[in-house]
Amino acid sequence: MIPIDVASKRGETIPVPSRPAKRMQAIPLAVEGGWASPAPGPVTVGLPFPAGMLANPGGLSLRDPDGRPATLQARTLARWPDGSAKWVLLDFIATQDPERRAAWSLELRTADPARAEATPLRVAQADGAIEVDTGAVVFRLDRSTFPLAGARVGGEDVLDPGSTSAVLVDRSGRPRPPRVEALAMEEAGPVRVTVRVEGGFPGRSPCRFLARLCFFAGTGLVRLRFTVVNPRRPRHPGGLWDLGDPGSIRFRDLSLSVGLSGPGEAALSWSAEEGQPPRSAPGGPLEIYQDSSGGEHWQSRNHVDYLGRIPVAFRGYRLRLGGIEERGLRAEPIVSIRGPLGQLTAAMPEFWHQFPKAVEADGRALRLRLFPGQAVGDFELQGGEQKTHSAWLHVGPPGTTPIDPLGWARRPARAFASPDWYAKSGAVPYLTAPPSIPSPRTDALLGGILDGDRSLPTRRETVDEYGWRHFGEVHADHEEAYYDGPRPIVSHYNNQYDMVLGFAVHALRTADARWADLLDALARHVIDIDIYHTDRDKAAYNGGLFWHTDHYRDAASSTHRSFSSANRPPGRDYGGGPSNEHNYTTGLLHYHYLTGDPQARDAVLSLADWVVGMDDGSRNVLGVVDDGPTGLASQTAEADYHGPGRGAGNSVNALLDAWLLTREPGYLAKAEELIRRVVHPEDDLPALDLLDAERRWSYTVFLSVLSRYLALKAEAGEVDPVYAYAQAALVHYARWMAEHEAPYLDHPDRLEYPTETWAAQDLRKANILRLASAHADEPLRPAMLRKADALGDRAWADLTGFPSRDVARSVALVMLEGLREEHLRRRPPDAAPRPAFDCPTGPPSAFRGQKRRVFDQLKRPGGLIVASVRIADPTRWVRYLDWRRAVPARRPPR
Repeated sequence: MIPIDVASKRGETIPVPSRPAKRMQAIPLAVEGGWASPAPGPVTVGLPFPAGMLANPGGLSLRDPDGRPATLQARTLARWPDGSAKWVLLDFIATQDPERRAAWSLELRTADPARAEATPLRVAQADGAIEVDTGAVVFRLDRSTFPLAGARVGGEDVLDPGSTSAVLVDRSGRPRPPRVEALAMEEAGPVRVTVRVEGGFPGRSPCRFLARLCFFAGTGLVRLRFTVVNPRRPRHPGGLWDLGDPGSIRFRDLSLSVGLSGPGEAALSWSAEEGQPPRSAPGGPLEIYQDSSGGEHWQSRNHVDYLGRIPVAFRGYRLRLGGIEERGLRAEPIVSIRGPLGQLTAAMPEFWHQFPKAVEADGRALRLRLFPGQAVGDFELQGGEQKTHSAWLHVGPPGTTPIDPLGWARRPARAFASPDWYAKSGAVPYLTAPPSIPSPRTDALLGGILDGDRSLPTRRETVDEYGWRHFGEVHADHEEAYYDGPRPIVSHYNNQYDMVLGFAVHALRTADARWADLLDALARHVIDIDIYHTDRDKAAYNGGLFWHTDHYRDAASSTHRSFSSANRPPGRDYGGGPSNEHNYTTGLLHYHYLTGDPQARDAVLSLADWVVGMDDGSRNVLGVVDDGPTGLASQTAEADYHGPGRGAGNSVNALLDAWLLTREPGYLAKAEELIRRVVHPEDDLPALDLLDAERRWSYTVFLSVLSRYLALKAEAGEVDPVYAYAQAALVHYARWMAEHEAPYLDHPDRLEYPTETWAAQDLRKANILRLASAHADEPLRPAMLRKADALGDRAWADLTGFPSRDVARSVALVMLEGLREEHLRRRPPDAAPRPAFDCPTGPPSAFRGQKRRVFDQLKRPGGLIVASVRIADPTRWVRYLDWRRAVPARRPPR
């Protein structure tokens, strides 16, 4: 084995900040546990820092509640333009206390920040294998045995490789063992080591998988996150995305097994639910199987399968030990087996939430059934769908107290700085920290979101928004307003107005773990289920994000993919797929900053790459004639409309997020290309008919993103000609808004559905005017602010007048736009930088998409000749076919 100095893996080349460093005071960190346990548990949290404060996170130190130094791992996730740390990921080990928030303290060391932390964690690699020595256990990973090839405790091999396996059972009942193709150390530090494993299950169910195993200093803990992916494309005939598509993969079971070495049968201990004391037995077999959510609506048609069945057999879970069977509603099991050489304990977070699940103990082995064969019927992983399951393992000596090593795993600790720290860091724009900037209207409307009969957790129960595909989703209760089917409507909110970002912002401004719980569940759902994880479909869809399910219709068997054959109206076009109008990335970006989750980072980049790909005219057959931009990234509502709208706005926003993650100039250049395509400082605004609410309401989404673009460019010190162009365009549109805009509900007759959402949308108008005022001079600036106040007051009055003011769509808007409106009302933005040069623009020119350009060309005699010559050019076909052949090349799952 070749030893690797773990501390040295943390080294970075740090740019020297261009501004004087701010003095860092001690930062209190509140660590909140939800379950009393004498065993330590890992804590991972992202923390923002003000610009210029922290050059090197290696200089940070941590003290526990008793003032003792604690081992800390710190890694920069994002930097300010001056090179200082903006977001830092912290890892440390803490004990749990459900009764109080333990007060930890983060400080900046005065000693040499480059010195290594004292840590027992060591890593070695040789011959394709990796050994991780945590100081308590030496774990071994290789390609022949997954998930673990071995574990030594006190020099003894306590795991049996013959009992350790991962198996997918196909529809015919044949086991398909995994083929590990890549094994690599992804991250190493003094607290945590992460090993990434990639491979596939060959055969009739050719799933891909990605696993990340984390090991923690001084412990026998292993965190396993296992993602199974169907990389195939569905056929989606007519743009319909029902279960049962030929591109789906169906299988019977997917399980992981880990066994103890040594003679005889292992002693058994378990606790099936939180609050239940541990129970013991001399041996097994033990089965704890969760068949349904256990809730009142456990048989909801939300769970319908491709055969039209609701594949649940009974309410809750069953526990079988030998010939004895017990029943319960919601299991959160911890199971432990103890042999002569060691003890193995396992827990599966969200066991009942993400049913069906099973954990079994038999002889000397634990089996974790991620997709259990006990369930009714097959499991269907749709084309481009993936699912990530998590499990905790603990390996220890035989004297370990049963259950205790993972007693905290049901409610892992969360760490928060103060809301004031988050606000003052400047890392999240317009973040308010009560009571310094009160937000009474927002807080009043959101007052029941966490508790009570109208809380989001309570609303989950309405349609049983649980199960491996649904948990984390928000029930779209606003869709009931014009729904004439059986109640409640099964409708999924999915992706509209970035509810992930809303949850993140409110978790920071309140330091309330309940907001963080909502954030965590929804972000993981979006990453797994809502993103289209394939590169084998057309460029317009590959890697994209699916819409919310169809308005005022039951989701039927489309799950979270918008269009179902059950809803197809006779004699009308119907259907579609991922589109630029529902591409939300900023919440996922901040989820990555707050958790370090690499899947969230990859999701943001995937969605930005989708924008680039969908607009690349060379990636479809029309590119043989015209390989210019398709226009799919900039269109909104209509194929030929490339003015300001949510389609272009969301595309630009995704590209900005990818630029923030990578600082790759190509992302910013593409964003600026779209800005110049969509708006112009001399646009004929009456001709755009922006007051046509049904067709053009979302122009405000684009202007909001344009404001963000200007702020990010100014922050980066890039006040260049494109900045000047965008600034002039924003002021041009905002001047028109100040003169002509009115509340939507002034003319309800112009609205197809005059709901509370229109009032909430008016909040964005007020915010745009305030943001644009930073770029305007007298007398326009005060006029904009007066109009913003009037629109904001009217929006709140209209919104609170609706009994349905707190439905999901309204909540999504108020979490962000409402909070921003109250912040900007009290603190209007400072004047933005002005370029020291005139902005040369030229007259506006209308953009035409690829299809329109080709169609117009083929109508002209000369154009037809040019097209014929291009079609006959073999080099154009070679380029297109090369791209098509490259599509099925398997990328590592993200």
